[in-house]
Amino acid sequence: EDPTEYFAAVEAIMRGFGGRPHWGKVHNRAASDLRPAYPRFDDFLAIRDKLDPDRLFANDYLRKVLGE
Repeated sequence: EDPTEYFAAVEAIMRGFGGRPHWGKVHNRAASDLRPAYPRFDDFLAIRDKLDPDRLFANDYLRKVLGE
């Protein structure tokens, strides 16, 4: 069976309680949705910009959860 619907429902419930996803587990949240959940999100992005300005270590997943 396709677990997509199940994970979307669980994610909605967890979000309602202020839950944040485990970075190594399946989730559908994007940068715009994750930023408010992590108070130092922009601090991390600033460090990423300094250490990987050319996005050598980027991939589709990171572009989704961290933004471009």
